[in-house]
Amino acid sequence: MPFAEAYKLMLQGRKIRRPCFKGYWYIDPEQGICKIHLANGHDIYYGKLDLTIRNCAANDWEVVPEDEA
Repeated sequence: MPFAEAYKLMLQGRKIRRPCFKGYWYIDPEQGICKIHLANGHDIYYGKLDLTIRNCAANDWEVVPEDEA
């Protein structure tokens, strides 16, 4: 799905990723910012404008199943 659709789902509390990612992106409900959960279990963030053009332009975003998050 395009990032615009995936981002709307993130705003509703869902976690998203691209197939090439081992982690996922989500909106932290307490801070209201986009965070990236890495495969090593750590979360990183760069503020609200951390999204790269390459990832935002991709159309292969998917919702992470609840049992994987």
